[in-house]
Amino acid sequence: MKGLIAEFKQRGYRVATIKHVAHRFDLDVPGKDSWEHSQAGSDCVVLSSPHKVAIIENVEHDLSPAELMRFITGDFDIVLAEGFKHADQPKIEVHRREIGELVCLPQELMAVVTDEPLGSVPQFSMNDISGVADHIEQHVLAPKDEAEAILFIDDEPVPLNPFVQNFLLKTIYGTASSLKTEPKSINIVIRRR
Repeated sequence: MKGLIAEFKQRGYRVATIKHVAHRFDLDVPGKDSWEHSQAGSDCVVLSSPHKVAIIENVEHDLSPAELMRFITGDFDIVLAEGFKHADQPKIEVHRREIGELVCLPQELMAVVTDEPLGSVPQFSMNDISGVADHIEQHVLAPKDEAEAILFIDDEPVPLNPFVQNFLLKTIYGTASSLKTEPKSINIVIRRR
């Protein structure tokens, strides 16, 4: 993943990453203010400095990449996720001969990085970072003529049919253009009290 991040950065892309961890982890250190805020009952703690921001939020279940996207608020060209083998996003599996079988089904994969020949899925050698990046550019980052609307209700992603997606896009972008701005992305949060 580090090589792919560096390759996309070299190509001028803004990159965000999401890493799934199967075991429990804590960023808070006992005795620090953020830890004390959590211990006092805060469901979400945001740490902010002039150079970085971190969000520590208690969750009820293991979040999917789609659910985690709501935390990525910057304007990024690509979000690379590692470790989400059961997610329904395009996957590139890293496979070594000594592991045996592929973890993902071939129909779930857009490519395999491997040290042995396998089936009909596009394959790249372990050191062909440039080839993997080219493949992602062609299949994921290729310029698209249309925008995308993603809706979350109660922190759950809601699939939108093309009519509803188009309606939301035209309404929201129309409103923004009346404010004399041409945004790349718009985030709207509506809360009921």
